[in-house]
Amino acid sequence: MEKEFYKEIAKMKQILRRGWLLQKVPGRVESDAEHTFSMIMLALEIMAKNDTKLDQLKVLKMIAYHELGEIDFGDTAPEDNISPDYKHRKEEECLIRLSKTYNIPEMLEIWEEFEQGKTAEAKFVKMIDKADPVMQVYEYDKAYNMPNAVEEFLQNNGKYYNKFKKYKR
Repeated sequence: MEKEFYKEIAKMKQILRRGWLLQKVPGRVESDAEHTFSMIMLALEIMAKNDTKLDQLKVLKMIAYHELGEIDFGDTAPEDNISPDYKHRKEEECLIRLSKTYNIPEMLEIWEEFEQGKTAEAKFVKMIDKADPVMQVYEYDKAYNMPNAVEEFLQNNGKYYNKFKKYKR
């Protein structure tokens, strides 16, 4: 069963982040797996240096599970004009399939908690999920001179990035 599960989650390494493709980043763009890894590391750093009073294991699980719905549906960007309800439904179908196939019911439960965004852990993970692309666009700008992309990502995710920066003092 582990081999099948690994094959399933390894698909995340092949799902390229759609926003970067639309931005026409001239080099290699990050995958969903790389985005997830960056989020995990940012969360670990913040939680180690701040008294967040968060359930740290739940935060890490939430980050690990938050993009899994894209295994079946793929990554999307606002420019794709896909309704949030449709996107949620398609990703939920994937999480239901994964959690049943691999007998990990918490996968669906924690993903739903993230999607609802009501708990402290979900709000924290959403903040990191939105701040990470802002940090990544600065890296792309340094490498490829993309100031328009920086401006766009700050407009779309700036409020989350500002919250994130408060932790980074």
